[in-house]
Amino acid sequence: MLALVVLLLLLIATTPGWTEPDTQSTSDGGGGGGCITKEREALLSIKARITTDPERLLSSWQGQDCCRWEGVRCSNMTTSHVVKLDLHARYIRSSLEGEISSSLEALEHLQYLDLGGNYALTGPGGSLPSFIGSLHDLRYLNLSRLNFSGKVPHQFGNLSRLRYLDLSSDDLHSDDLSWLPQLSFLKHLDMSNVDLSGAIGWVDTVNTLASLEVLRLTWCWLNNTGHFVSRSNLTRLKILDIPFNSIEMQFHAISWVWDATTLEYLNLENTGIHGVLPTRLANLSSLQVIQLSGNHLKGMIPDTLTSLCSLRVFELTRNDLEGDITEFIERLPKCSRSRLKVLRLGHNNITGAISDWISDMTSLIALDLSFNRLMGSLTTSISTLTNLVDLNLGYNQMDGVITKDHFSKLTGLQELHLSANSFTINSDWTPPFRLQSLGLGSCSCGPGFPRWLKSQKNIYSLYLFDAGIADTVPDWFWTVFAKAEVLDLSSNNISGTLPATLGQMDTSWLDLSSNQFNGSVPQLPQNIMTLDLSRNSLSGPLPFNVRSPISIDTLILFDNQFTGTIPTSLCQMKFLTVLDIGNNMITGQFPRCSENVASRSGMHPSNPDSDSSSDMPLSMSIKTLRLDNNSLSDEFPLLLQNCPELTFIDLGQNKLFGSIPAWIGQKLPQLKYLRLRSNMFSGYIPTQLRGLRHLQYLDLAHNNFSGTIPPSLLNMDGVTKTTEIATEDISSSTSSGMAAVDDGQNPHANIYRISNSIFVVTKGQEREYIGFFIYMVSLDLSCNHLTGDIPKSIGPASGLVNMNLSLNHLTGKIPESIGSMRSLESLDLSNNKLCGEIPQGLSDLTSLSYLNLSYNNLSGRIPSGHQLDTLSPENPASMYIGNTGLCGPPLPKSCPGNHTAESHFTTSREGSEMMPFCFGLSVGFVVGLWVVFCSLLFKKPWRDIYFQLFDELYDKMYVLLVVNWVRMTGKATTAY
Repeated sequence: MLALVVLLLLLIATTPGWTEPDTQSTSDGGGGGGCITKEREALLSIKARITTDPERLLSSWQGQDCCRWEGVRCSNMTTSHVVKLDLHARYIRSSLEGEISSSLEALEHLQYLDLGGNYALTGPGGSLPSFIGSLHDLRYLNLSRLNFSGKVPHQFGNLSRLRYLDLSSDDLHSDDLSWLPQLSFLKHLDMSNVDLSGAIGWVDTVNTLASLEVLRLTWCWLNNTGHFVSRSNLTRLKILDIPFNSIEMQFHAISWVWDATTLEYLNLENTGIHGVLPTRLANLSSLQVIQLSGNHLKGMIPDTLTSLCSLRVFELTRNDLEGDITEFIERLPKCSRSRLKVLRLGHNNITGAISDWISDMTSLIALDLSFNRLMGSLTTSISTLTNLVDLNLGYNQMDGVITKDHFSKLTGLQELHLSANSFTINSDWTPPFRLQSLGLGSCSCGPGFPRWLKSQKNIYSLYLFDAGIADTVPDWFWTVFAKAEVLDLSSNNISGTLPATLGQMDTSWLDLSSNQFNGSVPQLPQNIMTLDLSRNSLSGPLPFNVRSPISIDTLILFDNQFTGTIPTSLCQMKFLTVLDIGNNMITGQFPRCSENVASRSGMHPSNPDSDSSSDMPLSMSIKTLRLDNNSLSDEFPLLLQNCPELTFIDLGQNKLFGSIPAWIGQKLPQLKYLRLRSNMFSGYIPTQLRGLRHLQYLDLAHNNFSGTIPPSLLNMDGVTKTTEIATEDISSSTSSGMAAVDDGQNPHANIYRISNSIFVVTKGQEREYIGFFIYMVSLDLSCNHLTGDIPKSIGPASGLVNMNLSLNHLTGKIPESIGSMRSLESLDLSNNKLCGEIPQGLSDLTSLSYLNLSYNNLSGRIPSGHQLDTLSPENPASMYIGNTGLCGPPLPKSCPGNHTAESHFTTSREGSEMMPFCFGLSVGFVVGLWVVFCSLLFKKPWRDIYFQLFDELYDKMYVLLVVNWVRMTGKATTAY
């Protein structure tokens, strides 16, 4: 946090000063004897349009001498014209409210106008007033963060004497910046958050401002227009602050940056620049701050940065940098190494170890090397960084023991993050610091609860997930960390009960999942937003006892022993996005939110059986709803029709009954996953499901549905588009529904990533798919009472991975179009009444790894093919058993006119077994021959030895043959 303060101080130090006009003091009145009547009346008109003044800023606007009024200054001339009007908001809650009066035009001599920060102040019709462009004498104009919308008026080009202009606002836009070049004296320009996406040639326009020293265009939707100046006129530029835009070009190609040799502050964060860091960066010798995070820069920093002796802040997080950390440090300018205050290199591919070079960086306040591939132990030289406030080494591959010697001199340390390493933390020590944020997730801190934490009373975020703790939580813990906003003790072996004082804590993020807590849950913290108590042994009623239920965002309570019903307080949680109470012992019905709302408002409850949404409460924000594996007994919950953002519903393994409502296709347009497995639903599958365009997972198995399969069920975008099953699995260190990410950032940022899981019956077994993004495209209608044919429109379902229609009463033929389902991996049509031949197209499904067509009325020859022949190698006939009309391999029954299937299959199998042997023999012969040939061809000594050996063998064989021949002929002569 202090690193940000340092950054702001550097900005202030490099921001050009403003010379105020020669004015009367608001206290002495000067020699003018009061202000001009016309201007006083204009000021009173401005006051009249202000409806709210929280700080009573305008209470002094009384009497004749307006030059003495708060925020007003006049010139020293005898005329006493108003030259300065400063009504900026001093605090966030001190904003003036109302409308800027057109009487402002009467202040013709105004040089300084500051209305900044008044977020409740607007112009006529909510627009930025164009009449401000008539104040031709203005030098300073600050209209930042006002409640403007619409277009920036071109009349601002009339302010030709302007030196300072701040129009930063969220709802303004400008497609034409042609008025800017008229402000030739402009030194400071800030249009942050103004939509400039339609401003073609914005670089050329800004380049005309030769006097410009400060340029701030944050979040302006700037883009690479393809036309950039060859040489820049911005030679006086000191601050270039244009982060969060879409520049998206090679860094070295931004020529107008390299000509600004006076540049002191460079911020191109998240602008899409790519390539390597250019050597020309060394020409900007005055640079104090370099902020290039969130881009696509790669490689190593150049070795030419020796001239950057003023460098104080160097941030390159979230890029593609790689190389050894020692080499990286050596390439930093030696002249500034000992004065560098902020170094952030997190989220790259940097390797190596932190060694004694760290002792040279004695001025460091913030060091972030997280999310890299650093290895080795942490050197004790880290203790020489006595100014260090923020240290983040999390998510590397470091190890070793952390002792008091590492931190003995770091008395000012406030943020320490070592998560996702293999450190062992010594628990027998007294820290010299008072931390505000601590991350030791996946480090070894146990088995006892770390006693040294008792001294850390200022912590607002604590990450101790998977820390090897096997103990009870001491009583002092809940008192010491009562003010902490984030507490993560997940994935340990912590036992005991939750404290009765839990409701008195200020915690907003609480993760105690995957432990052994038991007992009931007391009153929850009053500010709780995200709660994960999953995978414990907690009991009693569901912990919905929140003082402010409207603030709840995430409730994950699965795998416990909660009992009772779902409380009606659920109806008040209008901002709840994730609710998971699966695998508990919840009974009863869903809350009737319309009755609950009516009773609280003194109205009569509406008919609970009504299917109209008019009686329901306001729209809820639930996106993920998991109530599976309980004992709920009710119809499909009506409250879901007021959850238009729902994408994931799991009501499986309950006692739900009735039909699927027709409104589901209209009221839940974002639904992707619907699991109603193992309930008592009945009736037809509604054709209105075709309204769920994004539906990709539908499991209605083990219910009592009847009728035919709607043809439109397989034509939705979620099924027809080919997707991958690839899931981003949760790391083994995290088993909760929230994957903790200790990145050392603001606790209100995206600390947790919510994971989903689906139990899918596929390939003959139940599998669990877990991940942050699950792309399982599946249709399971098995074990119902469905009749009729399989729809012929099944073909377009090219994205389908798993289809199970088994244990129904389906008739007719298997559609030929099934051969076009290229992504299909598992197909189960068993235990139906299907007839006819098996489509030959099944052999074309190269992804198919499981097939079950058993117990139908299929007939004809079983199609052959490489893919089908490899299925169920242990018992291939099991795929087709129970179909008396089928013949051919792998069944023993032969087809008419063929050899017995047995001999055919045996021959085929033997041939397939011999093929690898023959192939290997041939390859070995060829390779061996070429090895000998190449050796003799390229190795002359070997060739000489070989032929010499060959000659010797030839001579020996020749002599042997001659001698034997002589002996044989000699014996023959003697015989005569």
